[in-house]
Amino acid sequence: MTGLARSNLVVAAGTAVSRLTGLARIVVFGVIIGQTALADAFDSANNSPNAIYELLIGGVLSASLVSLFAQFVERDEYEYVGTKSTDAIISVAVIALFTLTALAVVFSPAIFHLFSLNPAPGVDVETFRSVGSAITRIVVLQIFFYGLSALTSALLNAKKLFFAAAWSPAVANLVTIAVFCFIPLRYPDGRIDIAFANDQQGVVWLLALGTTLGIATMAIIQVVAVVRHGLSFSFAPKFSHPAVRKLLTLSMWTLGYVAANQVALVVIKNLASPGSGGVDAYAKAFVLLQLPHGLLAVSIATTFVPELARMFHRGDHNAFSTTMSTGIRLTALFTVPAALGLWVLATPIVGVLFQHGNFSAQATTTTARALSGLALGLAGFSLYLFVLRGFYARNDTKTPFFLNLFENALNIVFAIVLVDRHGVFGLGIAFSLAYLISAAVALTVLERTEVDINISQLLGNIVRIVAAGGVLVLTVWVATSAIDGDAGFAALSRLVVGVVVGGAAYVVALRVFGESTLRDYLSSKTTRSSR
Repeated sequence: MTGLARSNLVVAAGTAVSRLTGLARIVVFGVIIGQTALADAFDSANNSPNAIYELLIGGVLSASLVSLFAQFVERDEYEYVGTKSTDAIISVAVIALFTLTALAVVFSPAIFHLFSLNPAPGVDVETFRSVGSAITRIVVLQIFFYGLSALTSALLNAKKLFFAAAWSPAVANLVTIAVFCFIPLRYPDGRIDIAFANDQQGVVWLLALGTTLGIATMAIIQVVAVVRHGLSFSFAPKFSHPAVRKLLTLSMWTLGYVAANQVALVVIKNLASPGSGGVDAYAKAFVLLQLPHGLLAVSIATTFVPELARMFHRGDHNAFSTTMSTGIRLTALFTVPAALGLWVLATPIVGVLFQHGNFSAQATTTTARALSGLALGLAGFSLYLFVLRGFYARNDTKTPFFLNLFENALNIVFAIVLVDRHGVFGLGIAFSLAYLISAAVALTVLERTEVDINISQLLGNIVRIVAAGGVLVLTVWVATSAIDGDAGFAALSRLVVGVVVGGAAYVVALRVFGESTLRDYLSSKTTRSSR
């Protein structure tokens, strides 16, 4: 097995465990809290550190950090007056993270207010915003730890050290689960709703500290990994360092990219009627969507992007095009069946995972509707993000900005049109339509650069993959039609039968249709390793 394939396996395994423990985390939360106004308040508050970090810092770091660090590992052409580029970037970023986190704590009520502009009818708005603001004031501390994780994971990935960054989120989830489980032990009597949380501030502290301690643990693990691998660091906050200026120059467009994402997020959260349970349903469905995306698509992108950055830095455009094309095909091969499987099995998936404790049958129905809408866009979402990683590997942040403006505009327009009639299902469909269309546009734009992905051949691959996915859907529908039930053992039976039969049907259909993407990839890696 070659280094890239082995790295794929490490990242895929770590991502799988991280996503599964993340799923366990929201299952535990659903059992304890249910799908209530408190769940909506927590979800919106817990989104705020992600939103702020991504808007003001994360975009700068994620846009080009891995690519730049990968280049510095080979040759630090920006070393300046004895200060290494990585030292300057990390030092300046830590100062910025600390400052931003302190400001976020101060302005927590205003931050939460953005996510509760359109509360559902019948919700006590004052209580909703009071509890949400209290949670926000604690969880925004995650901003610093998210940034620290971004810095350390980028440095580790640039050195082809993927284990800590891939596996540390699993530990974070376990820490959060442990704290959440303490809530019913501390408050065993009665339903834990938003009025109860407003009276018992201990509930607020446990909810907020659970997630915050988890993210802090993740960052600490990655810092330890950096130290153990001998990656030395000196605090050298030189704001005028060429590497810092290079990162900021590349990231100016990305600030606009992230801003568009956050505007769309605020709009979607408010269209879901905060306090109704719709925000929680959409959030849980999106976590389920992220499970196959993280396992199947992120693991590919994580290991491919440092290689793509090195190829571009060396001027090896043929290798860049070949690797980019392979990554696109592999992403489609794995995410298309996952998307169709989530769509056809949405209700039993949600029922098996969540319909326990305070999570009702109605909550299962609402969440499954959101998931079925989102699921259809999984492949488009994954392909779109992989293509954008290709632009970033080429130090092109301008093109992703305009592509993302287009995608978010589509998402908002579709959501406004569909939400009144279809609720959270309409929000899911809006997401899917926006990303499917944007993925096609991004591929077209990429093909018009000097990157030759052979789009006609790619379309042939995708047609065969989608056709095999159609066989999967038909097979699952027939195989599970006689099994009735949306929760408990019946739903589990539907899920197991659907996954086994559908997966087998997809593999057979790929072979019948002559789709050889995976076989070609593995054989090419074997050929290279034997040389």
